[in-house]
Amino acid sequence: MSERVAIVGGGVIGCAVARELAPDYDVEVFEKGQLASEASALAAGEITMLSSYEDEPAVGWHAVDFFREYDGTGEFSYTELPSIGLVTPDREDEKRRYASRVAADDLPVRYLEREEASEAYPTFDFSDHAGVIEHGVSGFVDPYTFAITLHHDARDDGATFHTDTAVHDLLVEDGEVTGLETEDGRAEADHVVCAAGWRTREFLLEYTPIPVRPYRTQCIVLEPETPLPDGFPMGWYPGEHVYFRPEHNGDFLIGGWSFAEENPEGASGQADAEFRNHVAELVPTFLEGFEEAGYVDGWAGVDGATPDTRPILDAPADAPDGLVVATGFNGRGVMTAPVAATAVRSLLTGEDAPFSLDTFAIDRFDTRSDDFEFISISAGN
Repeated sequence: MSERVAIVGGGVIGCAVARELAPDYDVEVFEKGQLASEASALAAGEITMLSSYEDEPAVGWHAVDFFREYDGTGEFSYTELPSIGLVTPDREDEKRRYASRVAADDLPVRYLEREEASEAYPTFDFSDHAGVIEHGVSGFVDPYTFAITLHHDARDDGATFHTDTAVHDLLVEDGEVTGLETEDGRAEADHVVCAAGWRTREFLLEYTPIPVRPYRTQCIVLEPETPLPDGFPMGWYPGEHVYFRPEHNGDFLIGGWSFAEENPEGASGQADAEFRNHVAELVPTFLEGFEEAGYVDGWAGVDGATPDTRPILDAPADAPDGLVVATGFNGRGVMTAPVAATAVRSLLTGEDAPFSLDTFAIDRFDTRSDDFEFISISAGN
């Protein structure tokens, strides 16, 4: 009989972990609502792992290789595009040094002068900028399609998914997890993976404190006067706390404006008027054809943040044996899902992961408190 693994949370992380483990374990996933119905479905779907893990390139390449290989699975697709960060004149020297340093580590990064950038990306107005940092390997996916495709794969390999099933407690005997207490009764398990987003801290507080706090972020989709051209990049505007990417139909998605959220259960799911106004004023300053852009849609979601903006993927030493934590993705859950799945498998089996797990270990923090300053990562490098 296979060992039993219970996963708390049916978002993109829970689905990715289930897919990774289902061939070798008896996997059950418990989701209080519908699969990928909260932060996962509301994500922008950007894949910028190489720029997010420049100090740990094996992590970034592991994710990139997965998305390239997974492209075309079912209805899932991965659209690869470069991403750019606008460079203001006061940061030109700093960003030139940055590009040289990163490129020396064989990462696909370069600095483009204003003239080069204008030629490469003619839709942009770089008159107020010295140039751009260009990351050559990045892309985007539809988050919901990605999560559901992972779910289908896991289900086909025997995983069972319980939706509309709240989990009330972790079951522990003699220092070892034995399963979960759900609204439908006990679910026996040899291992429990907690992938419950910002709710992880409260769920596990009796057993092990997790330094995660909720924050709220937003997205808006605009319809430009002319559809965005092929080759339009992804990117971010440092200092304005926004990132952006094209949609397949030529529309423009812009997100960010992230702040700590003290009332996550009651947080609005709509984009704020302040954010809409910020976008309306900002976008025409660096993009042509947006003076009369139409408003298509807007939304907001709540995710979990850690003190250093990187997730926790670990089996904490002070936690009951058999517990693995996968939380605190700081808005990068979609892009980090393949890494999280591989890390959880390594933690359960003892197999070596193809990257270091140290950057995800919970003991990197001096304190487990959730009273830390929230750091927005939407501004990019």
